[in-house]
Order: sequence, then structure tokens, then C-alpha cells
Amino acid sequence: MKKKLLVLSVVSVSLLSFVAEKFVIIKFKEEQVNYHWQNLNNTKQLINRSSLPHDQVVYIIGSIDSLQKDIQLNVTIDSTSTSKK
Repeated sequence: MKKKLLVLSVVSVSLLSFVAEKFVIIKFKEEQVNYHWQNLNNTKQLINRSSLPHDQVVYIIGSIDSLQKDIQLNVTIDSTSTSKK
């Protein structure tokens, strides 16, 4: 009986760990975000002018647009200073 309960507990915890949503928090300074945002825009322009096949260009630009959209939707601004003295 104890073995069955232990096995059931382990299996339940294992399955539930895959169901839980996980978040990653990355902190950037505002200047860094602006720099990378501009780089993404410049990359889209460069790819658009490249000699790559159209379907590849559409895929790459779509991927960058998707990343930028997710950044815009999920960004939070922390105005507290974390500078060390």
C-alpha cells in the first residue's frame, strides 16, 4: 500500500511539473532594450533588401515581428534603482 502511494505521488508530481507554466525574467537597462530593438529593425530592413528567396525573407521578418510583439506585450518597467554603492 505504501509503495503504491509513493509511486502515485511521484507520478503525480512528475506530470504536474510539465503542466505548470514557467516564466523567465530577463532584466535589461532601457538603453540596452532600445539598442537591441533598433538592431532588430535594422536586420529586418537588411533582410528585406537581400537576395534571399521571398519565402525565407517573409519567415525571418515574421519571426522578428513576433519577437517584437511579444516583447511589447510582456515588458514591464521597473523604475527602482538597483545600483550598488
